[in-house]
Amino acid sequence: MKILALGALWVPYIRDNWFDAIRHVLGDDAVCINAGPLLAGKEKHAGQPEGYHCAYIYDLLRREKFDYLFFYHDWIFGDFPDVFFEKVRLAGIRTVAFHPDDEPEHWYTRNAGYDHHFDVVASHSTAGVARRQQSGWGNRAMYLPWGYNHRSCYAIPDSRKRYDVVFIGKHKVNDALGKVHVEDGAQREQVLVRLAEACASRGWTFRVFGFGWDQHPQLKHYAGGVPSQEEMVRIYNETRVVFNPAWSSDGNPLAVQTKLRHFEVPGCGAFQITNENPELARLFVSDEEIVFYSTDDDLLKKVEQYVSDDTRREQIAAAGYARALREHTLDHRVQSLFRHVDSVYPAQAPVPSQHIRVKTLELKDKAALAELRRQLDRDESPLDNADWVHIVAGSFLQATTDYSVLEPFFRNTPNEILAVGTYIDFAGLASNPLQPKLIESGSCVLAGDINVLDFNFPLLEEQGGCFTGFRREEFARLLVNYLAPRRRVHDLLDTFSTGTLEAIHQLNAVPTGRIVTEILLQVPKGNPHRIGMRNAEYVRRLQVLLPRFAAQHWRVVIYGISGMGEVALELAENTPGLELQAIVDRSLKVSSFNGTPVVTAAQLTELHPDVVILTAGASGASIYSSIAHLEASTCILPLYDLNHPVWSVVYG
Repeated sequence: MKILALGALWVPYIRDNWFDAIRHVLGDDAVCINAGPLLAGKEKHAGQPEGYHCAYIYDLLRREKFDYLFFYHDWIFGDFPDVFFEKVRLAGIRTVAFHPDDEPEHWYTRNAGYDHHFDVVASHSTAGVARRQQSGWGNRAMYLPWGYNHRSCYAIPDSRKRYDVVFIGKHKVNDALGKVHVEDGAQREQVLVRLAEACASRGWTFRVFGFGWDQHPQLKHYAGGVPSQEEMVRIYNETRVVFNPAWSSDGNPLAVQTKLRHFEVPGCGAFQITNENPELARLFVSDEEIVFYSTDDDLLKKVEQYVSDDTRREQIAAAGYARALREHTLDHRVQSLFRHVDSVYPAQAPVPSQHIRVKTLELKDKAALAELRRQLDRDESPLDNADWVHIVAGSFLQATTDYSVLEPFFRNTPNEILAVGTYIDFAGLASNPLQPKLIESGSCVLAGDINVLDFNFPLLEEQGGCFTGFRREEFARLLVNYLAPRRRVHDLLDTFSTGTLEAIHQLNAVPTGRIVTEILLQVPKGNPHRIGMRNAEYVRRLQVLLPRFAAQHWRVVIYGISGMGEVALELAENTPGLELQAIVDRSLKVSSFNGTPVVTAAQLTELHPDVVILTAGASGASIYSSIAHLEASTCILPLYDLNHPVWSVVYG
């Protein structure tokens, strides 16, 4: 079978868990695609539901035979329209989803609105699976519990216990709203506060790790920061009792949820205690591999018991570890999922694929490039036994490559240099690094002739930037954006030594349209945030128009708060004298956001705003139609359509 796997791989828990397992289990039978680069510039195609992100996937499907599209639903469930999945199915490709949060009512209700996109839905919730089967899904709905990545979660023998009781998880309060989300934040905080008090009274070492705890009025005294993956593993190994509760989003203490961390804790060989959970009790044996509690008093009693009883605690931890490693890794889940999918919709007979060897050479600058050229004149040992060579040239925090998307080009154009794209992201911009929003990163794709005037920081090393390449007038070419077959590596190196556009054109590089390199950069000085987004055309226009609106004392409403709306809101808030009258967004269940009133679309008639900035992308046209009757009294600026006639009138 051949699988195209698509997900929000800029989110660490998605990339490092499910997709790491897919790569290890399926190997060359899977092509994994990060939706981040495909969505980073979506404002360029706003108003077109099938934007660049869809076109990119269509081209992959045209050039390579796939049996299944695996769609990791979380974070991107609303970004791909109905017509995308219709076209994929018309191509004979079955669509498969995994829902990592699916409990009725909140999460299930959200997911059910997208289930028609998929031929098979795997859910970690037995209740979610039962609902689908009752509605006629049959074996197309599959129960698939969470698991853990045993390559990144592991036991560390002979670890010294530094903590008595630990909790790891984010503080589920939105600072901007000052209110608890509709998740399990409130009840979790209550029990953590009580547990902290109990530990303090007994002289135990108690810590809470995760994003936001340093802001909690009581628990900030126990906050240990946001651990990396490696630090989390060490903390679990150094803890006597890991407190690990989980409820679903409804605020109902009986509405429990099974999560990734329920498997990571035993996967690290640690002892965990969690709230009673019938699903989890079918996966781990109660009081032998895991411990459950029923009430807060029961929790405190059992924590005291197991902090003190080293022998029994270690027996349970060891048994939980053995069970997790034997039955509950994500490798097991990937195998189970595609074995089931193949039984429902059999894959075609496998087509033998040619194994292509690609050598990635990481060089810091042009001096290293010149040294490589001299060495290749003597011998080709730096190339090993590679068929193709990719020179990742520049000074970066991190660079990763994935050449699986190039298989058709390796096969069909074996003697041609290939032109590819590079996705750049910036470190340290996300408010929560474990769950970063794409809009926060300032990320973008660099390919072909890159207009350096689009960036307010230098790209090339000779101007103080990170990339090795050359510039002619306002355009730059980057060496990282080319792959050469072994016999043509000298041609590629000589071209970039020459540094002329004529030499580039003489390479006759085949444009692949593929993004193969993801690079993490340090934020340039003087550019604190949103580096890429500030270069978008809609941003340029707002930077011109918002001060004009302020000077004219116009009242402004922003319609939509995600995506382009976040940037528009930030620009509006930082425009002196601008009257930001209100925000319209159905997802905001509050009366104000950052001090700005939140209203419904129906209230626009009462507010009489001078300008409505419409930020929605795929749904922008339908929203515009619903408020178009206001145009004689209100200027409606659709950010999704910069060719709309209103821009010619207002922007010029």
